Amino acid sequence: MIAGRVLMVLCLMGVMLAPVPRALAAGDQAPPSTTEKMIRDTKEAVESTKQYTLQQKDIFQKTIQAELAEMQAKIAELQTKTSAASVEARKDMQKALQDLERKKDEARKQLDEVSHSTSSAWSTLKDNVNAAVADLKKSYKETVSKLP
Repeated sequence: MIAGRVLMVLCLMGVMLAPVPRALAAGDQAPPSTTEKMIRDTKEAVESTKQYTLQQKDIFQKTIQAELAEMQAKIAELQTKTSAASVEARKDMQKALQDLERKKDEARKQLDEVSHSTSSAWSTLKDNVNAAVADLKKSYKETVSKLP
């Protein structure tokens, strides 16, 4: 029984004599824990990915805008050629030009959706824009091949 009391007193003294961590000085910072570092690194990675995606979206938009401007110039050139065609050919060309204008407008509308989309949703819309531009170019080639 005495041994138990002595042991208990020694344990209590050991707790009281245990080194007390010194208080952090005003300028000292505790080293970040592994969890805090992982959270910080994850946030940085997410932000970097977001910035990269926005850059890719911007590059894509500028590329498609340039392609649409080029197609507009080609359509205008076809309109000039249409005025010099015969009456019957002019009628067919007018119809084809209207179709090209409609497809160009659709591609521009799709591009506008990309510009208003979130960084996570734009990649799906990108496929739609690419398809619309490809359809416009295909229709243009078909129209040019039918020229007299």
